[in-house]
Amino acid sequence: MLKRYEMKLLMIILLSAAAMNGCGNADESNQYAGAGSSVVGVDGDTKAPEPKTGNEVTDSSEENEEKNLELKYIELTEVEDYFGDKSMFDVYAPKGNTNENGYITYSDHGLTFVASVYNYGSDSFLVESLKSAVEYETEGWMDDDSEYTDVEISEVMENEEDRYQIITAKRNDLYGTPYDVKYIYYMDIREHGAGVFWDLHLSEITIDSETDSIIDELGKCYNVDLDAIKSDGGWASANEERISAEKLAKRLPETILWFNATYAPLTYSNDCDWEKVGGMDPSEYNMEFNQKVLSRDWSIEDKDSAMETIENLKENGHRAKCRECMEELEELGILDEKNPETFLQELEDSGIEENLYRYVIAYTMHQNGLDADYIAAWDLCRVNQLYADFYICGYMTYEEALDASLENSIILQKMYSSWEDMVNAYLLGYQFWQSDPALTDMSPTKRRYQCYLDLLEMENGPYTLDWGMELQKSW
Repeated sequence: MLKRYEMKLLMIILLSAAAMNGCGNADESNQYAGAGSSVVGVDGDTKAPEPKTGNEVTDSSEENEEKNLELKYIELTEVEDYFGDKSMFDVYAPKGNTNENGYITYSDHGLTFVASVYNYGSDSFLVESLKSAVEYETEGWMDDDSEYTDVEISEVMENEEDRYQIITAKRNDLYGTPYDVKYIYYMDIREHGAGVFWDLHLSEITIDSETDSIIDELGKCYNVDLDAIKSDGGWASANEERISAEKLAKRLPETILWFNATYAPLTYSNDCDWEKVGGMDPSEYNMEFNQKVLSRDWSIEDKDSAMETIENLKENGHRAKCRECMEELEELGILDEKNPETFLQELEDSGIEENLYRYVIAYTMHQNGLDADYIAAWDLCRVNQLYADFYICGYMTYEEALDASLENSIILQKMYSSWEDMVNAYLLGYQFWQSDPALTDMSPTKRRYQCYLDLLEMENGPYTLDWGMELQKSW
C-alpha cells in the first residue's frame, strides 16, 4: 500500500513537471477540448477522442448479468479519482474491502488487493505507469543478497485494451522453508486515457481453502487467466513435514503415549491433543477448568475424593452395574431367553423403566458369551484419563500420575489382545453407560466411534503404537 501511494505521488509530480515544461497542457488533456485533437494509443496509433462521459458506474447487478457472473467473493464497486476530478470508476474487488481516499484495499485469505484511479490522459502513459510500478516493486529482487529467489517477471501482456504483468518468486519463512510470493499488476484502461490500476498479491503462508476461489472469480470478472498467481501448495506440504518432524522429536516416551491412547477418543472429542498428558499443557487456567469439570461430572473436590473415585472405578465401575442388570434379568427368568422378540416383550412387561437399554446390552452380552467384566476397558481407560486430569489439577504430581497409570495399564493390556479389542469393549461400556440404542448417526456411541475411526486414520496416531509393547517407567 505504501509503495502504491509513493508511485501515485511520483506520477503526479512527473505530470506536473511535464505540464510546466510545455510538454502538454494538463487541462486540455483532461478535458479533451479542441477540434481535431487525438490521443496516442498503446500501439502508437492515434485514435479520435470521444466526449468524456464522467465514467459513470453502471448498476452492479446489470453489469454482472451482462457478463453472466455469479459472484460469491467479488463485488462490483467504485473507486474515486481522489487525486483528479473526483469522478467515480467501477472496479471489481474482493468483498469485505475498505474504500477510502481513492484506494480500495483488501487483505484476507493470503491475498492483498489494492485499486486506485490513474487518470492521466494517455494510454501509453498508463502502460508506462504499469511498468514503473512493477519495476519499483521488484527493485533489488535480482541482487545476490536478495531475500527473493526464482524471480520471474513477465512481459507486459494484453487483455483487449487492458495490460498486465505477473511477478512470481520464492521467499523463505522463519524456518528457512520457501514459500510462493506472486503478484499481478493490472491496468484496466478506460476511454480518454483513464485507467483503474489494481494489483493482487498472494503470500502462500496465509492462504486457505477459499484463496483459489477468490482468484478464479476475480479472473472471471476481468476475463483473464490468473492460475499463474495461485500457489502450488509446496510450502504447506513442507511446513507440515517440518511440524511433524519437530513434534516427533519432542514426542513423549512411547509408554506415556500408550497411556494417552487409552483415553484418546475422549481427548479427540474435546478437540485436545492426544499426545499430551491429559490432552493439554499444565497451566493455571487448565487447572481451574479441569477442577470445575471434575466437580461437576464426578463430584471430585480434592485429592481424597479423587482417590475414592479411582478405587470405585477399579473395583466396581459400570462392570458392577452391568452385572446387576444380568442378575435382575436372571431373576426375571429372561436372561437365557433365546428369542430376542420374546425377551423384549417380557422386559417391557417387567416394569423396569430407568435405563432400559442397559438391560438389552446386558442380555446381548450374555447371549454372546460375554460377562460383565468384558466392559472393564470402559472403566480402566477412564482411570488413566482421571490420573492425567489429577496431574493437571494438582491432585497428583506428574510422577505419581504416571506411576499409577503404569500399574493400571499393565492390567488393561493383559485383559485385551489389541487396540481394536480394547476399543470395542470400551465403546460397549460407553454405550451401556449412556443406555444408548445407537439407532442414528447422531447417537453418542456412534459419534464416539467416529472419533476412534478418525484417530485410526491419523498418521502417527495413537493406534499406530504397538499394543503389546513392554510398558516401562521412562520418566
